[in-house]
Amino acid sequence: MNHLEKARQWLRDPGVEIGAFKTPIPGIKPVYVDKFAEFAHEKCLADYHGEATALPFRDNSLNYVTSSHVLEHVGNPVLALEEWCRVLRPGGIIYVVVPDKRYTWDRHRVTTPVAHLLEDYERKTTAADDTHVDDFVDNVDWTTFSPSTPPELVPTKKAEAKAGYHNAARQGIEINIHFHVFEPPSVVELVSVLKQRHPQRFNWELVDQAERFPDDNPIGFLAVIKVHKTWRDAAAAWLNERRYRKDPKAILSEDARTFAAR
Repeated sequence: MNHLEKARQWLRDPGVEIGAFKTPIPGIKPVYVDKFAEFAHEKCLADYHGEATALPFRDNSLNYVTSSHVLEHVGNPVLALEEWCRVLRPGGIIYVVVPDKRYTWDRHRVTTPVAHLLEDYERKTTAADDTHVDDFVDNVDWTTFSPSTPPELVPTKKAEAKAGYHNAARQGIEINIHFHVFEPPSVVELVSVLKQRHPQRFNWELVDQAERFPDDNPIGFLAVIKVHKTWRDAAAAWLNERRYRKDPKAILSEDARTFAAR
């Protein structure tokens, strides 16, 4: 199965893709949001400033939120999922692909327990947190993470990376690592546990899933989640839909900031 088939099945504009960089999900025309204008000296595909935990959209304004290989870079994934629920209309879709650690350089790391993700949520963890640094640096497979590094230099590179990440975190600077590690059962468990523990914030259902996804890069797990809301949310969504038809920018929050033209 590929993105194009799944996107046509589940995604209807307006929606957002977070962190598309150079490989946007095909078959949709979302608003693109990113926290970076450039990454690795290349421009990101982004219309507006934003990040997984702070999207520049009104409540109940979107039909879908998509991200591919982004959630693992988020220091507080549960907070991100809560934010995605906020911007979605009743019946809206979360379409998220996370790397399955078994097929990535995270293969030797321990899958992050759901209890740990909940703990990060409760203590309001941010991307400037260095709790996960040592696990990331010590346990990724350096032969695939940094294949150009000779084996004899790996210990030195590890020490340099740790020092850099820890120093940045001490200064309150966000770091970019795989904070958490997922496998399909852990994603399914997270969806279930959040609904059980916080039914008002996470009133949703897992309506589709796919392993080894997509066909052209089969290292991820796709979860498609439908979000349910109250009649008040439905009324607000109806008003937002009317405004959107007159002005597509009406779904944006008042503080939405554009990137310079690409």
